[in-house]
Amino acid sequence: MPTELEVWNLFWLASLSNAVYFAGLAFLLWVSFRAANMVGDSDNLIGKILVTVFCLVIVFNMNLNGASAEWVFNGTAGVFSAIQAQGVEISSGAQTLIDNSEPGREFNLVPDVLTTIFLLVVLGMQMSSIWMKK
Repeated sequence: MPTELEVWNLFWLASLSNAVYFAGLAFLLWVSFRAANMVGDSDNLIGKILVTVFCLVIVFNMNLNGASAEWVFNGTAGVFSAIQAQGVEISSGAQTLIDNSEPGREFNLVPDVLTTIFLLVVLGMQMSSIWMKK
């Protein structure tokens, strides 16, 4: 069984890689808004369809990024629960993570309500820029 310090190190390593992924997505989200504004001003149907697909992919990847972060939290909490079940004393930070997570929950792409609203608003903004007349 790993030590608490090893679990925390792996948790922060996974969180860091997820943050880098999010930074790339934030840039691509900006690109998608720029592309939506540019193609929305034209009558190019193929361009509009391609930018629509690009926007959908970016929003899906933002959802995937959030689901990955939640999975890392829940998995880490599951490891801390297993360590605690063996009688090893864990820190208050590890206990807080257990209390505020769903230890052992499987990977899930269904976002919570706030994330759903955010992603739908982003998608609505993009689609209205592409398909609605200005």
